[in-house]
Amino acid sequence: MNRIPACDERIAKQHAYIGELDDSLIGLILQRIEAMGELASLRRELGAPTVDLSRENDVLRSYRAALGRPGTSLALLLLGLGRAGGRAPAEGPPGGPVRPGGPVRPAHE
Repeated sequence: MNRIPACDERIAKQHAYIGELDDSLIGLILQRIEAMGELASLRRELGAPTVDLSRENDVLRSYRAALGRPGTSLALLLLGLGRAGGRAPAEGPPGGPVRPGGPVRPAHE
């Protein structure tokens, strides 16, 4: 049987790169949540509804066009996080607990 060793340096480098991408994505998501909160505050100050369904539909269409059906799910998740102020749902995130620096990765990864 020809198995690729899990400790191969190329695999470790790729895991590290993916971890860096995850950290970047988490940072961008947190920035998006903050921007959504600021926008909601501005809209409240002006007496406008805090949710703009037309804009949200544009976001959904954009993510679906770029990523297909999973893009819609991702957009819904991002919109929901923004509305919740970045708080995770009561049942917690899928895939387990989250630490301040990002998701807890399984030891075997």
